Amino acid sequence: MTPRLLLVAPVLVLPLRLAAAQTPDSVSLPRVVVTATRVSQPTGAAILATSVIDRASLERSGARDVADALRLLPGVSIARSGGPGSQTSIFLRGGESDYVRVLVDGVPVNEPGGAVDLAWLPLADVERIELVRGPASVLYGTDAVTGVVQVFTRLGAGAPRAEFGLTRGRYQSLAAQGSLAAGNRFGGLMLGLTRDRSDGLLPFNNGYDRMVVTGSAHAEPAGSRAILALRGVNDEFHYPTDGAGNVVDRNALRRGRRLIATGSLERALTERIRAELSIGAMNARGIDDDRADSPADTSGLFHYDAVTRVRRRVVDGRLHVRVAPSGVVTVGAELARETQRGDDSSNYSFERSSFSAGRRTRAIYGQWLGELGRVSLAAGLRYDDNDVFGSFRTWRSGAAVRVWSGASVRANVATAFKAPTFLESFNTAFTTGNADLVPERSRSWEVGFHQSFQNGRLAIATTWFDQRFRDMIQYAFVSPDLPNYFNVAAALARGLELELSALPWDRVRAGAAATLLQTRVEDEGLQAGEDATFVRGKRLLRRPPLLLNGTLAIDFPGRSSADLAVRYTGTRDDRDFSTFPATPVTLSAYTRVDLGFSAPIAVAWTGGDLQLTLRLENVLDARYQEVASYLASGRSLAVGLRMGLD
Repeated sequence: MTPRLLLVAPVLVLPLRLAAAQTPDSVSLPRVVVTATRVSQPTGAAILATSVIDRASLERSGARDVADALRLLPGVSIARSGGPGSQTSIFLRGGESDYVRVLVDGVPVNEPGGAVDLAWLPLADVERIELVRGPASVLYGTDAVTGVVQVFTRLGAGAPRAEFGLTRGRYQSLAAQGSLAAGNRFGGLMLGLTRDRSDGLLPFNNGYDRMVVTGSAHAEPAGSRAILALRGVNDEFHYPTDGAGNVVDRNALRRGRRLIATGSLERALTERIRAELSIGAMNARGIDDDRADSPADTSGLFHYDAVTRVRRRVVDGRLHVRVAPSGVVTVGAELARETQRGDDSSNYSFERSSFSAGRRTRAIYGQWLGELGRVSLAAGLRYDDNDVFGSFRTWRSGAAVRVWSGASVRANVATAFKAPTFLESFNTAFTTGNADLVPERSRSWEVGFHQSFQNGRLAIATTWFDQRFRDMIQYAFVSPDLPNYFNVAAALARGLELELSALPWDRVRAGAAATLLQTRVEDEGLQAGEDATFVRGKRLLRRPPLLLNGTLAIDFPGRSSADLAVRYTGTRDDRDFSTFPATPVTLSAYTRVDLGFSAPIAVAWTGGDLQLTLRLENVLDARYQEVASYLASGRSLAVGLRMGLD
């Protein structure tokens, strides 16, 4: 398989959905990535593997949410259990789905313990998305085991402008959005509102409805910058499926309410010292409601309802000190407080079950970035002290060497950790938590090579990574007197990432990415049998050994554009839970092709513009599953209008 891929990857020429209409000179200008090091620096000098999706690329892609936007990035595999609103997980470089730290304007939105459902995370008023591939616990603490995704929302800039959009597509999908923005060199304001809905893929009770309200304000007096951003997301998802994917339930639904707020302040104290302070908050409330379908529905689990509340508060302060001859030392401290409350009931219980827990983490960290001639160096160390699972240390070091013009070689080694969930540590209903659990741990290393040609018009990159996970938390029933969660499993994930980007002509952009992945269970812990989620010597579930992605974007005269995206996903191991014990299954490989087109429409007024968009997804109508027993969306056409008023 590997030799075949090495022959195929260079000729795909179809990495990312690239931004429209840049001049040739701008190709050589480096992007700035702040998530990787928390210090603004060009990606060309970055020691870590990073990817950036800017606003123009997001608009061209036609993506509905963050998960769709991430699909074409190297090392990323997304598993969605059906249509819009259904559970959506991210697997990065073969790690677990709770091994990726997800931030919105610096605020972590993972549940305590790392789980994150990307289904609710919209693209409304997103300015850009940054992805760091590789462990980043040194800067972000728990959950950043295989990487970090950070979503940055828009800030008001330029002359006052209003934007509106309306899109209609298959499955009775409808999306409407509007925004107002304005700004100048002293600051700006932005307000946005988005509403989207769909009837879903299944015959009944499969609708999804989401409303997003966003707002930001920023001020930039001399030597300082202050930002306040708010985002509220309300969504409701109806699902007729049981745990095995059977379409049987006519009234089950899940509601989510989330408020994310962040405030940050940056100020230059001297020519060499810059201070940053950020305060973040997230309130999340989830409701599961599955009552009896009718008076005759009295068999099995016919009633379940639950309310879960999560609160997170984070305060982080940093000092960046420029040191000779060419380097930056960062020292920081973080205080985080998480709480979770739950209340549920079912026909199997005689009374409602309640749950409440909290934990506090104090952390200090430091990082050094240096330039010594052709060599870039980085080293970092972090100490976390949690009042539940104790203290924990992580570290990271790396180097990049510019070996000749346009070429660099880099290497990294790092450790990372993921804290237990509240249920794993504290639960007393249905399962018994284990207060002695420690965080899951990892040790990783990677080496990479990057080469650009013709002032950046052609670039290739390759990265080999190797990750070892241990103390993985596993559920098991040993005896009524013991808890149900233990630090017992271990696994590895390693592979090769290949990237190619090209600007063969000024109005044509192309790219390709390939990921070869090997995962293996090293210790199955307390589980046994081929039906277990961890089987010694077998692959980790839902992680394909081969991913091929390609894009082609063309800008025509007159501001029209077209783009093509091709995604191949290899076979994956999974479990069919319609039987007991679960049956091992292999999900078939599939190829998905998406096409997009946009063109301006002549309008009679001045100071405005109107754009027609067409999006044809899954052109070949591929029939595939990302999660066993849950069919993905078929061929669908979406037609939209975007209007801007200055």
